Amino acid sequence: MTGKRTSQDELRKLDDAIDESILAATSEELREDLAAMGMDPDAVVSEMDAVTAHAKLVAAKKSFEQAKQAVIAFKARPTKSSPEDRDASRRRLEAMRAGEATGALDMIAARKGKGLSDTDEQGMLDDLAQLAALEAEDPQEEG
Repeated sequence: MTGKRTSQDELRKLDDAIDESILAATSEELREDLAAMGMDPDAVVSEMDAVTAHAKLVAAKKSFEQAKQAVIAFKARPTKSSPEDRDASRRRLEAMRAGEATGALDMIAARKGKGLSDTDEQGMLDDLAQLAALEAEDPQEEG
């Protein structure tokens, strides 16, 4: 048994039909309809382009803000590193320095033209500890 049709249902169907007719219309048909209503088609196109550009800008700003907040939240997370983890990170850093591991140290030396500063070392230890904590949370499957 079907439900009773309401005027709201009928209006919704009419609205959907109007939307579909606009979407199915050619550019020339839309221009003719606008002209018939006394509107300048070029002005309407310009206005719609401006509305679209503004909507894209607002969406991009919102997306950027969400990404910034995600970074802030990520950085605020505790590293969950114990003294043992910190010692393991220090050993990894020493292995990098000794050339047993490749990567960031060569780039830092090339960037600064000298060895690691104390700040660089502390930053790398923090990064390595955080990496170890992340790996412990979500270990990658090998294979």
